Amino acid sequence: MKPDSTRRSFIRKTGAALSAPLAAAAVVVPAGGGGPGDSLAERLARLEDVDAIRVLNQAFARQVSAGEAEMLGIDPSIGGVMASEFGERDVIEILSDRQTATGVMYCTVQIETPIGPSCPLVEMAREQGGGVVRRTEAGVFENLYVRRDGMWTIQRSTYRRL
Repeated sequence: MKPDSTRRSFIRKTGAALSAPLAAAAVVVPAGGGGPGDSLAERLARLEDVDAIRVLNQAFARQVSAGEAEMLGIDPSIGGVMASEFGERDVIEILSDRQTATGVMYCTVQIETPIGPSCPLVEMAREQGGGVVRRTEAGVFENLYVRRDGMWTIQRSTYRRL
């Protein structure tokens, strides 16, 4: 009986020791909110705004990955966006008017550079969806958000390499 109780004790102590840092890391304080003077309704509204912007960021990443980068006003050489660490490092700050916000979205992007100069082999590759050199790099999108008709939209998005 002694070895079992020792083993259980070790597992219990180790589990508690390992779970404490994870629990501390999971605590998220919304940027620009949650001050001592804020009412519960104001704090809830800010959290809902942050959540809506995170959903908007995910939709933005899907649109860029679907080939709509130029339509969104960003560099057309960006062929795909993957949120780094599932958006956990993103920083979203709702301004006091709750009509504008700023955000930094950490991501990994796929950059596509066309192969040149033009020749029959490259033209054939382009017709089959190739003819580009692809590479990935870490970066951030610095976004400015505006609330229009009750919905958050991205007013400006700027990509910067890390």
